[in-house]
Amino acid sequence: MKLDQTKVPECCAHLIPLAERWGAGDDIDRENFISGANPEELQALVDAIMALPDDGMFDWLAGPESFSSTPTDEYLAFTCMTMAYDSARVRLENLTNTNKCDRG
Repeated sequence: MKLDQTKVPECCAHLIPLAERWGAGDDIDRENFISGANPEELQALVDAIMALPDDGMFDWLAGPESFSSTPTDEYLAFTCMTMAYDSARVRLENLTNTNKCDRG
């Protein structure tokens, strides 16, 4: 799905390609995307979210649109992208811990 940049806060506009890729609304699809991604792709997602100013995206996601019964596709994609971000962080941690165990 193509997202409309005018419906996204300016501080988040550069994340639209990530939201289009990782912002799947279906939990199973989103987790399948995460499990099928390589560590570099996951790290790019995590790094992009972590580099945001503290209040930018999350103020928008917790703002008035969070109470809307008809949120925009952009709002939903960014919300789902934050769920993908959480899953990506956990997957990267698991991969790191597995590699440490393998090295003994």
